[in-house]
Amino acid sequence: MIAAVHATPASIAPLAAALADELPGAQLWNIIDDRLGPDADAVGGELTPELRDRMLNLVRHGVTGGADAVVIACSMYGEVGRVTEKLFTTPVFTSDADMMADIVRAAPRRIAVVASLQGAAVDTSSRLTASLAAGRHSAAVVVPVFCEGAAQAAGRADIPALVGALAAGLEGVGGSFDMVCIAQYSLSPAADELAAKIAVPVVAPTRTAARAIARSLGTS
Repeated sequence: MIAAVHATPASIAPLAAALADELPGAQLWNIIDDRLGPDADAVGGELTPELRDRMLNLVRHGVTGGADAVVIACSMYGEVGRVTEKLFTTPVFTSDADMMADIVRAAPRRIAVVASLQGAAVDTSSRLTASLAAGRHSAAVVVPVFCEGAAQAAGRADIPALVGALAAGLEGVGGSFDMVCIAQYSLSPAADELAAKIAVPVVAPTRTAARAIARSLGTS
């Protein structure tokens, strides 16, 4: 059983689809706190001690409930993953660590990070910049892109509207990119259609997280 802590119901289906590809038959247990994203966004994406504790309590709920693995399906809470390593023997995956490792290996020169929350765009961009620098790609340019209307489209599961919102956000910042990174699980279903629309590779966190979970549980 895989427990997933979500900040929005819109991230459930994308993760379920990715796990179905990598772990057919795996049971997904969804734990939702739909204020996790807005509350973190309200403080600029900087996690307060109270927000960290809230996420840790949700992860603990999954662990004590018997999950074989827990995934934090909210990009803004990635730093909590380092704490979980010291607290739990159950593997806990952050939303995008494996995606960032893939990006570092690809070594893009200019990459856009698209998100439906300002805080998520800034947080993911900051962590990706640090990851690229650690991987000796400090010259890479990471551009955070807030995409207005993306959250609403994702909530309706309206993929054409979501693709349109993400593409419009990219057009709004101008310039060309050689890769686009989707910051949030809820936006991941747009990856393939967005890549086709803009003719640029698009990476999504759900796929890489699902592969990492499968490897950890010895099924891949």
